Amino acid sequence: MSEDLFREVDDALRAERLRRVAWRYAGLAAAAVVAVAAAGGGWAWHVNQLKVERQKATGAYLTALNQTSNLPAPMDGATAPVALSKTTQTGLDTLRELAKQAPDGVAVMARLQEAGMQAARGDTKAALAAWDSVQADENAPRLLRDLASLLWCRQQLDTANPAELRSRLSVLSGKDQPWYGLATEALALLDVREGHIDDARRKFAALMAQPDLPGGVRSRAQDMMQALDPSAG
Repeated sequence: MSEDLFREVDDALRAERLRRVAWRYAGLAAAAVVAVAAAGGGWAWHVNQLKVERQKATGAYLTALNQTSNLPAPMDGATAPVALSKTTQTGLDTLRELAKQAPDGVAVMARLQEAGMQAARGDTKAALAAWDSVQADENAPRLLRDLASLLWCRQQLDTANPAELRSRLSVLSGKDQPWYGLATEALALLDVREGHIDDARRKFAALMAQPDLPGGVRSRAQDMMQALDPSAG
């Protein structure tokens, strides 16, 4: 079940949220150039170069996003990651290069995309390392650092140390946190794993009662309530 949940989270966030954030960073860069260029002189030229670099990096990121978006799932029982096509490998190489040299916002998204594709192809070790690097990056936006921590946890809900998972997820599960729904869902699944069924029910019930959460989160919460208690609605 955790693999299905990860694919859903990864597809939605990678294809929509990160793509929108990419263009937002490009737009912010352009706005900054317009504001600073009014000062004229060499500084305006310098800022314009930064604009060009950021737009180029954003374009390269979006190309790599498409190149790495269709990966076959690992076969059941497979012990090695899925082999990459030439196009996908090119996309992965681009992401790694962007993670090293691109402007900060694009570099962070490149690392997130690399993590998602590594997880999808079955290279969990590489995926976890990439997510951890984003989470530890103090220059990255808090929203994306928290997303990396969330995905790190969801990827290994069934296998990692429960105390470490719970520690990370609890930070993300406050109702004022942007990833509240997905983090609380993960905590409820961790409760199920550890046999804390009453705690899991309470969390799923709370998710079902939140109308502002994504429909998928509420729907899965209802399914889990029914699985844990067939009399639940």
